[in-house]
Amino acid sequence: MVKVVGFGMFWPVVFSGMCLVILTGCPGQGDRFIPHETTSVSKQRENVCFNITDAQDYQPADIGINPRGTPSKEKDFNFSPELTIVDGGLCIPPFFYHFPDNGVFVVEYILISKKHDEPRKFVVGVGINHGVVYNFPLTDREIARPYGLIKVSE
Repeated sequence: MVKVVGFGMFWPVVFSGMCLVILTGCPGQGDRFIPHETTSVSKQRENVCFNITDAQDYQPADIGINPRGTPSKEKDFNFSPELTIVDGGLCIPPFFYHFPDNGVFVVEYILISKKHDEPRKFVVGVGINHGVVYNFPLTDREIARPYGLIKVSE
């Protein structure tokens, strides 16, 4: 009887390949990592405003304003904010969210466009000291960055 070399390995290889695809998923659009963007914050009259570069027709689809250190499960998000980007700025009026005179917040929002498929995801560290608004640097747990920009403490 003649034995075909390699045929006995056919089924284990096919089974291993199928398991690999099932466990890891197929490559495609859903598997791409999209890092967060960040921007500068300022105060304009009573509004806290975020500069949006290349705003085009992007508008906010959801926004979360939470004190820094809020656990993920306890974060509050508004999935239908009635806010608009005007002249390259997203401003949050006091009636939408009242920032206290002192505190640190992590503001997360997603902008969507009718012309572009990819949403833009922003995370901004907002500090307020006696009513003065400023940015503060975010940690790697607060913002997703490209691998080359991650700083390792020594």
